[in-house]
Amino acid sequence: MKIGKMLVHFVKVFILAFLSTAAVTALYGRIVHGACGVNFENAIIFGILFGILFTWLEGERLERDEDEQDNPYD
Repeated sequence: MKIGKMLVHFVKVFILAFLSTAAVTALYGRIVHGACGVNFENAIIFGILFGILFTWLEGERLERDEDEQDNPYD
């Protein structure tokens, strides 16, 4: 996987994880405590964590698919 594609994939996953975590913490605070507060610390941590993990898994999947195309009889 090329470094540019990896970076784009990381940014996409980071944004999705960040937004979903921020929305969940905001809704949780609104429902349980009656005040809407977003926990940006957790949102950033989950964004980075899922960004690295899913980008790595996507790179491994693409590498495996390229290897299977080279020799389909493995």
